[in-house]
Amino acid sequence: MAALDLGLYLASALLTAGGLTWIKLDLAALGQLDLLALGLVAALKLAAAAAVYLGGMLLWLVVLGRNPMSTAYPIGIGLSLVSTTLAAIVVLGEPVGVLRLIGIGAILAGAVCIGRSR
Repeated sequence: MAALDLGLYLASALLTAGGLTWIKLDLAALGQLDLLALGLVAALKLAAAAAVYLGGMLLWLVVLGRNPMSTAYPIGIGLSLVSTTLAAIVVLGEPVGVLRLIGIGAILAGAVCIGRSR
């Protein structure tokens, strides 16, 4: 795998995870979401978080255009799953157990295998 592609995969996964985590934090701070009562500051924060998430998705489209779908999809989705799960554990304090860690390792191992299979 080319270094540029690896960088694009990682940047996409990190932006996606960062955006989703930011959205989750903002929604939790709002409590019960009432879009009509959403203040300007809260709306702007959610819009910024959504823009970060969408930036990750745009990079994902670049990756998809540069690589075969049978390679790009499992690697991109796998890295996004791993980075989002790690963000949930580290930033949101969500519980982690042995099985979850094994699953994360399996996803990363699968991404490595697919990336090297060309």
